[in-house]
Amino acid sequence: MDIDYIKEVLEEDIGRLGCKVWGLELFGRRSNQTLRIYIDKNEGISVEDCEMVSKHVSKVLDTVNGFSENYILEVSSPGLDRKFFYNDQYKDYINEPLKVTFFDCRNKKTIQGRLQGVDKTSIKLEMKEGPMQIAFSSIIRANLII
Repeated sequence: MDIDYIKEVLEEDIGRLGCKVWGLELFGRRSNQTLRIYIDKNEGISVEDCEMVSKHVSKVLDTVNGFSENYILEVSSPGLDRKFFYNDQYKDYINEPLKVTFFDCRNKKTIQGRLQGVDKTSIKLEMKEGPMQIAFSSIIRANLII
């Protein structure tokens, strides 16, 4: 099952429940997959929000053809050190500190810096050594630093 298809199926329903999809992770063997859904809203996420979304998503996924019957569903908030899943999420965190793991040529690097800007193809971090532009296509993982 394609993670983008799952997002498409669930995003509108989760929106009707007053939350938005922050990110999705699907991992494990096909016969025993885990679907992790991170939800968010302006007022913050409560345990009740997670429970409500979990119950609803379980019903929706039971009707979706091609989704494994044997899966574990986890619903939570993205947390304070939230992981970024989509390029458009960065724009709301200008001037915030980030930890970014990315490929620089053939090497994997992890750096920390303050997010200075976002464009269609990259983010710009301000670091002690000066500014650094990182293409979205090279980012493996990026998180806020608390």
